Amino acid sequence: MCSIGAMKTDQATVEASGVISRVLFVKVETGFTVAHFTPEDTELHHVIVGELPPVCEGDPVRIRGHYEDDRRFGRRIRVDYLEPLLPSNSIGVEKYLSSGTIPGVGKRLAARIVLYFGDDVARVLDEEPERLSEVPGLGSKKAEAIASVWKERVAARRMLVALYGMGIGVALANRLREAYGPEAVKVTTETPYRLAREVHGVGFLTADRLARSVGIDAHSPQRIAAGMEFYLDNQASEGHCYYPAERLASEVAEFLEVDLVEVEAVLKEAVKERRVIRDDRWGDGEISLPSLKRAEDGVARSLVRLTSPAELPAKKIAAALDAGVRSSTVDLTIEQVDALNTVLHNNCAIITGGPGTGKTTVIKAVIAALRNLNVETMLCAPTGRAARRMTEATGVEAKTIHRALEFNPGEARFGRDRSNPLEASAVVVDEVSMVDVTLMDALLSAITTGTRLLLVGDKDQLESVGPGAVLRDCIGSSKVPCVTLQQIHRQAAESLIIVNSHRVLAGEWLKLEAPAGKPADFFYMEKDDPEECVSALVELVKNRIPSRFGFDPIRDVQMLTPMYKGPLGAQNLNALLQQALNADGQEFRRGERAFRKGDRVMQLRNNYIKEVFNGDVGFVEYVLPDGIIIRNSENRKIKYEESDLDELTLAYAVTVHKSQGSEYPVVVLVLHTQHYVMLRRNLIYTALTRGKQLVVLVGARRAVRRAIQNDVTHKRFTRLSEKIRDAKVNSDNE
Repeated sequence: MCSIGAMKTDQATVEASGVISRVLFVKVETGFTVAHFTPEDTELHHVIVGELPPVCEGDPVRIRGHYEDDRRFGRRIRVDYLEPLLPSNSIGVEKYLSSGTIPGVGKRLAARIVLYFGDDVARVLDEEPERLSEVPGLGSKKAEAIASVWKERVAARRMLVALYGMGIGVALANRLREAYGPEAVKVTTETPYRLAREVHGVGFLTADRLARSVGIDAHSPQRIAAGMEFYLDNQASEGHCYYPAERLASEVAEFLEVDLVEVEAVLKEAVKERRVIRDDRWGDGEISLPSLKRAEDGVARSLVRLTSPAELPAKKIAAALDAGVRSSTVDLTIEQVDALNTVLHNNCAIITGGPGTGKTTVIKAVIAALRNLNVETMLCAPTGRAARRMTEATGVEAKTIHRALEFNPGEARFGRDRSNPLEASAVVVDEVSMVDVTLMDALLSAITTGTRLLLVGDKDQLESVGPGAVLRDCIGSSKVPCVTLQQIHRQAAESLIIVNSHRVLAGEWLKLEAPAGKPADFFYMEKDDPEECVSALVELVKNRIPSRFGFDPIRDVQMLTPMYKGPLGAQNLNALLQQALNADGQEFRRGERAFRKGDRVMQLRNNYIKEVFNGDVGFVEYVLPDGIIIRNSENRKIKYEESDLDELTLAYAVTVHKSQGSEYPVVVLVLHTQHYVMLRRNLIYTALTRGKQLVVLVGARRAVRRAIQNDVTHKRFTRLSEKIRDAKVNSDNE
């Protein structure tokens, strides 16, 4: 390290004490700040940026960070740590008081206070603030106001210093201060596991580290209880609605490195207090989080309530059937007519089938048939992308389920529910395989008895990202009338994408020759060597596909991969594709990640305030000092501050799971033995069915064959099928 004035710096880090000489910008909601910092014993200022605690001009601080070169804003220090200091001498106190921090105190009054108390001024403000009224011309009210603000600032600084001492960073310290106020230190030291439940961005592992740093024993019941809740949450994210009790206790004991008997005792207490629910109806004990137990029970009751024969005269049904058939621009197959007939005869029904089997054609016929019965249909889907496709295909507006249920982000609740149901006589839900059990419960709760419900989806696709296997379990219950479309239509049969999707489902190798006179829309490039595979992928997207087919490599081409990490994972492929396709875009950098103007990006979690949802894709349109602006697929501009960027990732390449519900002009799919644990039939099937006009499969033949032959699906622990079969409904409000 070399010295620059009072600063210590090397290529990576900067450490210095000094003062905030000017505040240029503050985003109150996030704490993102741009300021001038002047190190001790110098007159030169440096631009600092980051999520900082509240600072004012004249504030003494200690910082730690690193230099970064921004293409737009030049060289600056990205602050990782800022410790507010209190002025310790008369010069520092005078600068602090005259900085405008305390209302009504300017340079003149600050000078009088310091002149009166001299070098003792800092001690007086700390220990005897009532003596401020001794200053000539300073009234008692103003003296009280000055003392109050000073005391508040002292408390805030001491609290932050204490939190920093626990290894808590600036951004988290700000969130703790906002969540708990003056109790932040007490909560963090005495009940740190509360943070994992109550503070955004704090997980169990962070809370556990804090707990260990303040001396909470590894065998503490509060640690085991928090660890068990964390483990159940993780299982929910893997799709499970419950977890076997013995397996849960054993795995939590191993995870926390504690004795099994300790976990069993905590589990017993958690069941007693209803923090988790135990159900012994189908085995030796199944443990659920209360919210997931309620959701599964709710879906089962609602489906039984909604499933009943349609009480209509045969003539009316026949006329509606005829209207639906005549509305179609193509001749309906026998099984499509059967599907339409099933829908008309039942208040609740399911239609499932693969690509090219005409599910959308049936939906359009259903809309026309119900219109003949003077029944207007509400269309909805789990994602904005799926809803837009539904609108384009049917000519009837479709909404996301969240929008249909009038989700209120401020209150984190749906406006439509059992007490304020949807104003619809019929509801059609597309892409049901993507709907998790919690969202389905919310939707069905808002549908009144007697309303027609049609669930449409592909049972062979990957299941929802969230917990449950709703479509599979509804079909498996045998309680909801279901029609499976299997016949591939003539035009679809000319597409190698469609043909190969169905061959994969049958466990058969790919067909690579297009029908005579028809252009090929599916290609396979065999690459066994991982490095050659990476090079081929980048070359395909950057040059070969655009030059041969005319597709835009950023807007039209979507690379899919089974995994996020690894050389052939989405993370590494995104970095390579960004450099290949958008190396010179104006950028906003957050740590090691850079978002550049023109980048394709994807939302990683639901953000109800911004009305963007997990899997939504957009493009970076503007780069700002404190973040970026995205234009999403609905043509809305959405601002992301620096603190929001953890919700975004580059989307030149995404995992197959993240692609669910989407369709892309071009899909480039990579399958390699590096992805061995993920190579399953429903994964390759889902990936192939994302491509509309062109699919290129790149990878090792052994990996592709493994994916086609492996029809063992990931077992999700759910009980929805059994609950539908057992459900009894006594009233519409149950």
